[in-house]
Amino acid sequence: MQKRSSFYLLASSMALGIFLLAATTTAKTADPQKKTQAEVATAVINGFRSAKFSMTEKDIYRAILMDFKIPKDQVIRNVHPTEKTVTLGIKANELIPESGTAHIFYIFGYRSQKLMQVNIIWGNPVDPEINPQKVVDTANQLRDHFLKEGYKRDGMAVNARLPDGSVLVFRGKDRLGHMAILLLQNSEISAGKKEADSPQNMSLRLSYIENPEAPDIFKIKKGDF
Repeated sequence: MQKRSSFYLLASSMALGIFLLAATTTAKTADPQKKTQAEVATAVINGFRSAKFSMTEKDIYRAILMDFKIPKDQVIRNVHPTEKTVTLGIKANELIPESGTAHIFYIFGYRSQKLMQVNIIWGNPVDPEINPQKVVDTANQLRDHFLKEGYKRDGMAVNARLPDGSVLVFRGKDRLGHMAILLLQNSEISAGKKEADSPQNMSLRLSYIENPEAPDIFKIKKGDF
């Protein structure tokens, strides 16, 4: 139970998105001087499938039923202990062929109580039996897809290794500033090991974020204490 609770806490946190947004100095960003068709941002990030940013919990329950045939009583609802955001979590199989099981988290703003982020996790611990190469293959497929979608070149990052050993496979914004982040990591390396003993600890996380610069999470205001 403790392991599952810790996973939910990490997977539904906004902190990762904030960290990756601040990681520009370590990421290999695309050259904004290059004149390509992708400079005119045509990508649109407005949620995931039928679940759209600014929808309420009630709306998302309906979207989950529509997209995955999962009824409300099978959706796991959690409240983040520090960020005070509400998360609805489900499992889904084969979002991409041969990608295995994924866990999808729909995260609602603390004040707005509306959808502001979607996290999708493949690999450990959602599907620890999956071949790690399939996790990498899924990462490569998604990266190649995003590179064709027309994200803004300014701030884009592709295959950038971060200080904790994880790989920022892709990061990009649409013309409204909504962000997609694709992160490949091994939990053993992230915990401080130079090399991982087991590749089964590999995981892939895709996040769609409505407002990466100012997430709607609980913060203690200056002067309150």
